[in-house]
Amino acid sequence: MEFLLRHPFLHYLRKYPRPAIIGMTYLLATNGIDAYWPLLLREGLDLIEKKAALSELSRVCFLFLVVLMLLAFTRYNWRKYFGEFHTTAMEDIRQTIFRHLMGMSQKFFQKNPVGELMSLITNDVQSFRQAIGPGFLIIADGVIIISFVLPIMISINPEWTWKTLILFPLLPFLIWKVMRAIHQNYKTQQHEFAKLTAFTQENVAGVRVIKSFTKENLRSEQYSAQSKQFEKTCNKVALIDSMFGPVMELGIAFGSVVLLFISVDDVLSGAVTIGTFVIFQRYIQKMIWPVSAFGFGISYFQKGFASFDRIKEILKWSPDIKDEGTIELTEIKSFELRNVSFSYPFNDQEALHDLSFRLEKGQKLGVIGGIGSGKTTLLQLMVRLYEPQLGEILINDRPIAEYTLRSLRNCIKLIPQDPFLFSQSVADNVLFANPAPSDDFLASTLESVQMDLEVAELPHQHRTQLGEKGVNISGGQKQRLTIARALASPFELLLFDDNLSAIDTKTENYLEKSLFLDHQRTIVVVSHRLSSLMKMDKLLVLKEGQSEYFGSFAKAFEESPTFKSFLQLQEMHHGS
Repeated sequence: MEFLLRHPFLHYLRKYPRPAIIGMTYLLATNGIDAYWPLLLREGLDLIEKKAALSELSRVCFLFLVVLMLLAFTRYNWRKYFGEFHTTAMEDIRQTIFRHLMGMSQKFFQKNPVGELMSLITNDVQSFRQAIGPGFLIIADGVIIISFVLPIMISINPEWTWKTLILFPLLPFLIWKVMRAIHQNYKTQQHEFAKLTAFTQENVAGVRVIKSFTKENLRSEQYSAQSKQFEKTCNKVALIDSMFGPVMELGIAFGSVVLLFISVDDVLSGAVTIGTFVIFQRYIQKMIWPVSAFGFGISYFQKGFASFDRIKEILKWSPDIKDEGTIELTEIKSFELRNVSFSYPFNDQEALHDLSFRLEKGQKLGVIGGIGSGKTTLLQLMVRLYEPQLGEILINDRPIAEYTLRSLRNCIKLIPQDPFLFSQSVADNVLFANPAPSDDFLASTLESVQMDLEVAELPHQHRTQLGEKGVNISGGQKQRLTIARALASPFELLLFDDNLSAIDTKTENYLEKSLFLDHQRTIVVVSHRLSSLMKMDKLLVLKEGQSEYFGSFAKAFEESPTFKSFLQLQEMHHGS
């Protein structure tokens, strides 16, 4: 990874040398042949001028045809192999970024918006591909052409060469000046593109909220302003970029004008042939592309490595949760929080303070508390999405960090408060963590959340494709499928983050029979519905991140003012 971050181009040359080497070999052959064919043209023109026999002219024409066919063959192959190189490298860097994102912890995703990451893995990766592919190729092509063409021009006429290419030494200075401007402005352009992508993604995802508050016009105006800003940065980059071609081509094309003046006497006197004059002019034209190639290639490089700077910033992030444990967790006999305190990144206020409790295997814990009391935070700490700043979390009386993350999360399943479903079939979503079971297992899992009959009514039953985030089913159905997904995979500890309040009493009773009476499975239920907590072995009442009460449900009314207020509010609600 370190070498990739420091030398990305060399990294991929070392990783995929075969297509790069073959492509370069064909490129050398192509430019060698391309530099040679004007000499055949000169020979043919000189034969015509001398009124040579048709047989001699036919020989040159046949050789000329063979050379052009060979040129087509080599040109096809260098494009083919270089295309393989840079597209393979693009796929590799995209996979590297995606794997890196999958290993990041919550803090990373709080810091980096989804739209920005989407822009990075699509637009910035594509820009990087153009740098190490077309960008490198164009520059290499230009260098090779000069190395072939310039010696031929000198061998034909040294005086003509230096006079027609007199402006050539000024071009590197122009390139250096422009490339600096491109690099900085392209980074700004990519940043604006990421902002536009993030704004678009947020508005498409929240379109129902926008419509319900009739804010379509306002959001459209904001989008227009954001898009206009992106347009300005694009135009600025395009303005600088467009200067390359005309300036550099003009400098070399100037040589054709010079050639007309300096070659007149030599051509008229017969010192040089018409064929020599024609091919020298052709060689001047060939020098236009290398000079332009430097401009285009460096432009690609500046844009691509400006994008790679953004990629590098992401790849430099290291996850807050270090997977350094060596013990494979297979059974949870006890789970304990000991004096745990935690505050979120970029927030000094503690979400949990000095929290302690212990659960034995098979025990059921209910958690209740007001908004912002730390309930969701507690569950995220239990599945090790965050690390506590103070205190420790123990499993089987060993620190949680001693277990591998994979085995830990295989044993602990968190059902999040906001249900999330993938744009796949019902079966794929339910069997997300356990894709091998039979149809009977799927059916029994759906039955456990009272979704079997509803799924049977869908157009293609359990093979029905769900829309993005399950948009084509109801909120309650999404919640039940989210619960089914957790139940379909083996677990030792199951965490409900206020999910039971979204399901009906019938489904809750069914779950109670299948789960809460199972003495081998440890369960933690966060809920505001007291009926969901009544049969819990223990009850934890949180207030402002602290434990106000931990004990049996029966004594909570007497010892916890928070619980007492919840009970009174629900009794008033039912009474009304």
